[in-house]
Amino acid sequence: MATNVSGCLVKILLFLLGAVLGTGLTAVTGVLLFLPDSTVVVSVEPTSTSPGVYVKKVEQFVGGTHYEIWLGPTPDRGHVVRVPAGWDHDPERETTDGGLRLRFDNGGEIFVPEASYS
Repeated sequence: MATNVSGCLVKILLFLLGAVLGTGLTAVTGVLLFLPDSTVVVSVEPTSTSPGVYVKKVEQFVGGTHYEIWLGPTPDRGHVVRVPAGWDHDPERETTDGGLRLRFDNGGEIFVPEASYS
C-alpha cells in the first residue's frame, strides 16, 4: 500500500504510529508464547494432618509440558514443587512429623518441610 504524503510532521507521526503498533504486537505475541496454561489432573483435599495436594499439568507453547505439585489449602494457593522431567506425576504421599514426603514410582523422593506449606 503506497501512501503519498508530504510534510515532515505527517511522516514523523506515521513513523511513531508504526513503532507503537509494532511494539504492541510484539509484546502481545511474546506474552501469548510464554503464557502457561495449567490444568489440575490430580486433586487430594486437605485434611487435619496434611495439606491439599494438587497436581497441575502446565503446557506452554515455548517450553513444553511439565507437572507441578501445589501443596496448600486450595488449587490456586500453596507451595509449588516442580516434578522433574520423566518422573510420574501422581506420587505416593506420606505425612511425617516434619513435613510431607512425595515418593515416585522411579524411586525418587521429594521432601517438603511443613514450614513451606503451612
